[in-house]
Amino acid sequence: MTTDRRIALVDLGRCEVETFPVSMDLEQRFLGGSGIATYLFCKHAPKMVDPGSADNICIVSAGYLSGTLSAPLGAAVLTSKSTATGLLARVCLDGPFAAEMRQAGFDHLVLKGRAENETCLLIRDGRIEFKEVHGLKDKSLSDQRAILREDVLAAKNVLAMVCSGTIALEVKDPEGIIAYEKKFLETIDEPPALNTPDQDGQDSEIMEGPAGSVDPAQIKQTLMQILGVQRLGLPPSGTKSGGGGKELNFQTAADRILLNTGLVLDENELKQIAYRCIAMERIYNIREGITSNQGRQADDYRENGWTRQAVLKKTKVFDPLRIDDLWSRLK
Repeated sequence: MTTDRRIALVDLGRCEVETFPVSMDLEQRFLGGSGIATYLFCKHAPKMVDPGSADNICIVSAGYLSGTLSAPLGAAVLTSKSTATGLLARVCLDGPFAAEMRQAGFDHLVLKGRAENETCLLIRDGRIEFKEVHGLKDKSLSDQRAILREDVLAAKNVLAMVCSGTIALEVKDPEGIIAYEKKFLETIDEPPALNTPDQDGQDSEIMEGPAGSVDPAQIKQTLMQILGVQRLGLPPSGTKSGGGGKELNFQTAADRILLNTGLVLDENELKQIAYRCIAMERIYNIREGITSNQGRQADDYRENGWTRQAVLKKTKVFDPLRIDDLWSRLK
């Protein structure tokens, strides 16, 4: 199992950085990506924080498999409290940044405070440097990234983050994952198999849990954000695009995790990890006061049993979800 993953707490106001490893306990409970990011946000964000203030925190995370053969361009995830909704929100950014951040020595960056001057964070080989910049306006950013920067990073006075590293990512079974991904490429070009079950319909039941019910599509989407992948498993035989990423092949995801990291998980455990991440986010939003003004999201919470009375119970919700260490932060 990997032990080389690190978290950096970056105090922008003081230009100070504190780093520590991702513990085995955190990795087993949340894996990485949006899983650990949501946990870190719930742990460090002040209660009822103004999302537009310097007290709001912003977490940039690499997917759990980002930079590996399974996700060489695995997505990075930015997690923060949104100024648009006042709720915990995240944005996934595809491209090389997540892999480069891991090669530079970090899986998660927790940005706290606000830089005094416009700042660029230079991240390389386990070090983070603060560089003052002026007038840096990158017009090439996509709309999504521009909104992200203006909505969250602007409040931190961070105009850019640059990663450069030479740290090799540890892989548990290099030969095994090479063979596995080779099989992936070969499967894409195979002719359609007869009597192949429809993978899109293999997991259509609502997932029940101690805090409320969750749609299976949300479980899948959350797990992809945790892993940093665009789809969970090999595409159905005979397809060129993997069914548009709709398949819920949790076993293939578990195989890739095992070969890359050595962590043994089954389909049910993967779903529980995704549910745990969703539960933390929803409990936080309920604590912060989600209302009918949030429209569809608030309706979804209510219709699936996610209410303050139902979720703020330590022994019935926090303990079985293995997030009891967040009780004092979220109650």
